Amino acid sequence: MTGDPFRTDATKYWFGLPLRWALQMAHNGKGILRVLDIIHLRPMGGGLLPASHPWMTGICPTLGREIWPNNVIFRTPRPADAHLPEDRQIVHRTGEFLASRVRSSIATPGATGPYAPKMPHAINYIHGTSHYNSGWMLFDDFAEATSYFTDPDFRREVYRFVAAERREILIVFRRPEYRAKDFALFVCTMRSLFCWFCNANGPKKRVLWGNAAPYPTANLITGHWMADVIALRHPDGPMRVVRPAIDENRWFQGNYTPTRRRSTTWAEYLLAWVTYQRVRVRGPRGGMFFVDRRRVMADQIARKARRGVADEPIARWNED
Repeated sequence: MTGDPFRTDATKYWFGLPLRWALQMAHNGKGILRVLDIIHLRPMGGGLLPASHPWMTGICPTLGREIWPNNVIFRTPRPADAHLPEDRQIVHRTGEFLASRVRSSIATPGATGPYAPKMPHAINYIHGTSHYNSGWMLFDDFAEATSYFTDPDFRREVYRFVAAERREILIVFRRPEYRAKDFALFVCTMRSLFCWFCNANGPKKRVLWGNAAPYPTANLITGHWMADVIALRHPDGPMRVVRPAIDENRWFQGNYTPTRRRSTTWAEYLLAWVTYQRVRVRGPRGGMFFVDRRRVMADQIARKARRGVADEPIARWNED
């Protein structure tokens, strides 16, 4: 971010960075307290949603089909020279994966032993608002996404969308191959550009606080999941949380400049490195903050041990 065209942007970035980090800590702290409430203090039980609920199926009642393609609020042109799955297939696999997490709590309010879901029901429900109510964005890779999010006009539209729609943002990448370091740097770039937390999910080993996903996916956590999930406690909650499809013609209609920068600043690199070290010192607990990873993934860890494969809770910094 150097040179005359970007001087004003760079000044705003550096002077605003401490405030954005402070606001993010406060915002993320509120989210942590809310999760602790719904999984420990006042735990939510299973069976709050019927099998036909849109969070379970992804089917929009008014459209009669999967809602996910209609909730894509921005996508970049697909590369002509890449042999990649179609965007609709990428969106379907990602949405279906998240919906399957919600189905883990379909009708097991008192299940114990081997029939108990491995994740708390509240965590499973959070996946519902993540896939069904979020605004989706599709990019080729981290560098391309960074070049858009560092455009101030594009960021302003992100804030406008979140303020008006009161939704989360789900960022999905077409290319399945990535380095753990690059993914960590991207999510910490997002955490420096916005006052919201961002995590890294994907098909490889866990990156920072990330989880599994069929494609590289970053959640920009705006906090609006809280109202959706808490609403399930009320009799009319299951119907109230079914949001309509997003009007794609209302958002991101400007001419954006995807050339602001495609790499990270030293502050973003530092944030990623410190976060990486913080997760690594947790040992076998890894990046699962709210549950005991050793219990949730006991079967996978045991299978690896029988094959003589060491358990690695987090991908190493330079791992491909």
